[in-house]
Amino acid sequence: MKTYELVLIFDPNVEPEQVETDLRKIQDSVTGQGGKFRRWERWGKRRLAYEIRHRQYGQYVLTVYDLSAAATHELDRLLHLTTSLLRHLVTVVEPDRIPEVDEESVASLGIAKEVAPPAEITEVISAVEPDVIEDVLEIEDEATEDRTA
Repeated sequence: MKTYELVLIFDPNVEPEQVETDLRKIQDSVTGQGGKFRRWERWGKRRLAYEIRHRQYGQYVLTVYDLSAAATHELDRLLHLTTSLLRHLVTVVEPDRIPEVDEESVASLGIAKEVAPPAEITEVISAVEPDVIEDVLEIEDEATEDRTA
């Protein structure tokens, strides 16, 4: 088995319940084929570098899991059939960068804590479009104000 990293970008207009259902299907698919999750991270709503299906934003979720190559192809087929997904990307994680298992995030599909994307991602985004970080910070500030109101 290899360790894979999967980045999911959901349509921002999809209801949270539908996202949860789709994440459970993905989890069931991986565990049903003998895979094991290492972590789930929800990066929240972020601005896309370019429009996808006339959407400027997406709901990002990152997961790391162990699975065989054949089962990963089956998972990729499932992801292509998931209508609430705008895009997904599966990559192999190098053996020296294999993360430790985060039991809390695995048990809750990352719901327990929403994390900021790694600094490398933020640097790439800002290099592509400098105004993106400012837009994201404004959106996060608005979201925080909405939650506190």
